[in-house]
Amino acid sequence: MIGVIGGNGVAATNILCKLIEEQRTSKGAYRDGHHPEMIVWQATQAPSRSMYLEGRGESFVDDYIRIGKHLKNCGCTQLCMCCNTAHFCIDELEEKIGLPFINIITETLCSIDPSHKRVGVICSDGAMKYDLYGEFARRANKSSLEIVYPDSLFQDMVTRGICNSKNLIRNKEDDSEFPQKLFTEVFHHLVDKGCTCIILGCTDINAVFTPPNIDGIQCVDSLKILSNYIEVHY
Repeated sequence: MIGVIGGNGVAATNILCKLIEEQRTSKGAYRDGHHPEMIVWQATQAPSRSMYLEGRGESFVDDYIRIGKHLKNCGCTQLCMCCNTAHFCIDELEEKIGLPFINIITETLCSIDPSHKRVGVICSDGAMKYDLYGEFARRANKSSLEIVYPDSLFQDMVTRGICNSKNLIRNKEDDSEFPQKLFTEVFHHLVDKGCTCIILGCTDINAVFTPPNIDGIQCVDSLKILSNYIEVHY
């Protein structure tokens, strides 16, 4: 049974469950028993992962360890986090909880078509600060990938887009801070920087952004990668 540490964000975690159900149903499921058993913990009271990595907030790690142990005691045999940034502490969490984690970053990197070498990543400030995608690319023997992050002006748009995915601005198409507009600008910025693959490296993005369809550009959504893994393996 898979245990999901979610609530980061809430919409992303809810969409994860929806994606898994839709994928399994598309493959012929027609009864509840055809779907994976899951325990989803909306860890909404854990401190911000990005703010912790930025040095502006308390650690989320103790809360995740506590939650992970609860999920283990409930019978979960593997865990995952519906958050890219939280993978900064994945090794510590696995050790202290005593269960393996699905590594959403590694799985996302492994889904990139081998023809792509310059990869743009749209992610939180904390994940960018510690180059999490670069770190896990090296661990996965994919050091040939050139990981590219947005310039500072566009990274600020990313942060605003993530924040606005959690409030009512996400529904206001005429607002200049509408997340779809912000992420579209960032997407094109990374393409202009020579990236032929763009990773949506924050699961919140899925709820508010439909990527543009550009010839020759692969877009990899980390939330969809996580849902695919769970659907296939459970």
